[in-house]
Amino acid sequence: MYRSTLGILLITALSITSCKKTPALAEESSSAEVSNNIFLFVEREINGLILGQTFEEPTGITIGRNGTVFVVDRGNNRVIRFDSEMNPEKQIGGYGHGTELFNRPSFAVMDNGLNLFVSDEGNRRVARFDARLNFVDEIRFEDEEDPFKFGYPSGIGITSYGEIWIADNEKNRLCVFNNISKFDRFIGDFGSPGGQMLSPEKIVKSDAGDFFVCDAGHSRIVVYDEFGSHLRTFAFNQINYPISIAIAADMLWVLDGGDSKLFAVSKSGKVLSSFGPNLPGTNLSLKQPSDIALLEDDRLVIVDTGNNRLLICRIVKGEAK
Repeated sequence: MYRSTLGILLITALSITSCKKTPALAEESSSAEVSNNIFLFVEREINGLILGQTFEEPTGITIGRNGTVFVVDRGNNRVIRFDSEMNPEKQIGGYGHGTELFNRPSFAVMDNGLNLFVSDEGNRRVARFDARLNFVDEIRFEDEEDPFKFGYPSGIGITSYGEIWIADNEKNRLCVFNNISKFDRFIGDFGSPGGQMLSPEKIVKSDAGDFFVCDAGHSRIVVYDEFGSHLRTFAFNQINYPISIAIAADMLWVLDGGDSKLFAVSKSGKVLSSFGPNLPGTNLSLKQPSDIALLEDDRLVIVDTGNNRLLICRIVKGEAK
């Protein structure tokens, strides 16, 4: 429910006409084009007791078919499925090493709405489930012949032909497994086009099939096609640790996990607006947020890890002056 002050702000913002189109994608950009005509309001918080356990350190979020939402509740080592109205429906998990147990899970991603992949950091694997949260199989993020080959899994991306990209947050590169879950190659390691990564986090696939990788340690987003060819790099002076992004039709949302801020960025890489750590509609400042996602109705969900909550935000855009 909107607060009274929030309602006034929304009415004011909605009186402004729709925003202009952003420029086409550029190779690289780090400049700012600050605008005050994008508004973000928290209209709902999700926290507290959920399916018998108190929300604790949520980290990852992904959207499935029909608006279904999957959230990684890292502190409870579980994954929760919400319906399109963000009502909790089902959960799996608990601490352990079994097929449906986790040890410090982080990010998650859906594969065409059919399969859910979860980075299970402490168990050194990526686990796959169907949309009903039934276990399917797993990719072991380890090599018996070379115990130093892999570190710990972070973000995940799935290509149209079944390759699985896994960000290795410790070894600072992407690890590509083929469609039968066998390791194939590295991307973003030393000497690669686009350069060596540092603490890669979320991987997001665009509608065009390109992969936007949060090279968080270098304060940049690196873009590859699904074959691993480097396309462009967005480097940011204003964004400290870009841990996650969400791709809208006309812009990018970039989450800064280091400074607990959110940025609206044009598809040419220019910062349009920034938000946080304080957001209208909530009394608590953002604290170590770790992921974001756009719902089917274009509301934005922020995984506010340090405050053990999800924030459902309404986006309102006005015309650029």
